[in-house]
This record gives sequence, C-alpha cells and structure tokens, in this order.
Amino acid sequence: MKKIYLAIPYTGYEEKSFDIANRVAAKLILEGYIVLSPISMSHPIAKLGVLDGKWDTWKTIDMEFIKWCDEVVVIEFNDRGVLESVGVQDEISFAKEIGKEVSFYKWKE
Repeated sequence: MKKIYLAIPYTGYEEKSFDIANRVAAKLILEGYIVLSPISMSHPIAKLGVLDGKWDTWKTIDMEFIKWCDEVVVIEFNDRGVLESVGVQDEISFAKEIGKEVSFYKWKE
C-alpha cells in the first residue's frame, strides 16, 4: 500500500487547513492509502500544548515523516497558499531531493 504524506499550507489558514486536511486524509484512507496528515496531528498538539504553529517548530519532525512516505500529496485550496507557504515549499523541495513522488490535490469546497 502506498504511504502518503499530506502537505497543506497552514499559517494564516489554521482552522481551514485542519478541516480540509482531515477531510482529504479520510478520503484517501477510504481509497486504500496509508496516510499521514501532519496537520491533523500537530494542530491539536499546538493548541493544547501551547506551541506555536510555525514551520521551525515542526520542520524536523515533518522531514522525518517525508522520509517514511512514498509520495507527498500537496493540497491546493486557494490560488496562492502553496506558493506562499514556506513549509510546503520546503516539503516539496525535500521530497524531490530524496526522490519522493510529489503530486497535487485540488480541493473544491
């Protein structure tokens, strides 16, 4: 089974990203994929643990998860989010650097 790392812009879209990431993760799981959605994990931890949601807080953890996956799926939900997200751009670059497949999932509300 293919292991997917789900990337989505977060800063400035925190609640929306959390909601969309969970919905897309559920859809992909129902399709038979093994899915890691870091926002699904880190968003509640950040809120309850009083951590910031900044990329520097999560970068080391997320890069380890990218090493584990077969593919990085990037959720696009607006015209600029992916391009403006430092975290998503780093995730894409790192995935490509280590030979992981990168694809894009267009979210439609």
